[in-house]
Amino acid sequence: MVMGRVNVCLTGKLLDDLDAEAKKEKTNRSAFIQTALEKYIEAKRRGREEEDKRKQTQEASRKMDALAKKLGNWNLRQGSENSVIPT
Repeated sequence: MVMGRVNVCLTGKLLDDLDAEAKKEKTNRSAFIQTALEKYIEAKRRGREEEDKRKQTQEASRKMDALAKKLGNWNLRQGSENSVIPT
């Protein structure tokens, strides 16, 4: 895998926190940041996908509601599960 170099400015506190967490994970800054970014990007992608699915579901529900309103109420005929009549 080809690696690129990036320079990032961090506050002193964030740098201290980064160093402390990297030490706890027994890794270095670069590896820790790379793993954190991979997880962050994946979470953002999942969040967008879930939001897209939610919007699609809402749109489908809205269309179904509009269709149900247009068709009116329907009831099953007594004695026949597959027959319906408009009311």
